[in-house]
Amino acid sequence: MTSDLRGPDAVTVDRAETPDDLDAVRGLVRDFFRWAMAELAQQADADIDVQTPPAFATLDAELAGLPGRFAPPSGCPLLGRLNGAPAGCVVFSGQDVTTMEIKRMFVRPEAWGRGIGGRMLDLLLAEARAAGYVRYLLSTHRKLHPAQALYRRVGFREVPGSPDFPGIVEGVDICMEMIPTRDTSQESRLA
Repeated sequence: MTSDLRGPDAVTVDRAETPDDLDAVRGLVRDFFRWAMAELAQQADADIDVQTPPAFATLDAELAGLPGRFAPPSGCPLLGRLNGAPAGCVVFSGQDVTTMEIKRMFVRPEAWGRGIGGRMLDLLLAEARAAGYVRYLLSTHRKLHPAQALYRRVGFREVPGSPDFPGIVEGVDICMEMIPTRDTSQESRLA
């Protein structure tokens, strides 16, 4: 699947399948890690440990093995480009046969406001539907209000932290869930 928007800022979103695509995703995830750690350090207070959060504990191994657990058919890595240059990424992986988790959603700050995150999320949700997932999970930084608004716009709602959200940091992360609506108009009542 592909998402393409042409104009003054050409935005494309595709599956990250080639070695070059996966290298671009690795670079973006490393940028995300540096950005997240800088944000944590900036907002640190006595209640927040600015050590590497558990969500990033195995990051080097995850990046070395890409696509790894994010490979189809149970996952999907996506790469967003702005005017041909890597500008954002997002991945998902299956937690079980019905539930998937969105990870590593990141758009470089210089590309914010151009719709890349929304385009990536729309394509990712289409890929998740096609893979048969009926429950979607994610966690996001509490200060990322534009990201939270984007997630809410497509149907995510905030839920309490639980074992479904491994690696969250209390007081820093917000957990969200979406149960997509199904189009039953094409389903047989006899099925």
